[in-house]
Amino acid sequence: MKNIYILPLAFIFFQSCTNHPKAGDKRIALEKKVDSLNLFIQKMKPGLGELMTNIQLHHEKLYFAGMNQNWKLASFEIGEINETIAQAQQIEKDRPETKDLVMLTVPLKGINDAIESKDVEKFRTEYQNLTNTCNSCHTANHFEFNVIKIPSTPPVSDQEFSITAGH
Repeated sequence: MKNIYILPLAFIFFQSCTNHPKAGDKRIALEKKVDSLNLFIQKMKPGLGELMTNIQLHHEKLYFAGMNQNWKLASFEIGEINETIAQAQQIEKDRPETKDLVMLTVPLKGINDAIESKDVEKFRTEYQNLTNTCNSCHTANHFEFNVIKIPSTPPVSDQEFSITAGH
């Protein structure tokens, strides 16, 4: 007999908890916050152009680090390029351009091998291969007007690329 009353009482208690106005208000406020944060994230995420510019900067810095045999810095710059490629592939996964970024794997491996062996001539050759691959990717994706070349001046004037005494 007691069980007959427990079920309806439990149902009434459950309904009163879930329909409580404050619980509903909190849920709505949280949903609005989530929507607001999602909108903010969408506005703040970099576009593919910004990510490619980031790769270009690290591509240039890589060149001056390698040519000055600053192998630690060159290795760091390879890591930055790889990190930005991964970010582009994650953020812009539906764009055909990001699907072609895998073509950079082989030249980046070649440069990494040159860095590990501390071979400046191999570095120079592999860097040219990377640059050519960037241009091939641009052409394949109808950005042939965006031509990358071997840099002639350091991209930033406030960074030392050579290894100096005391460092």
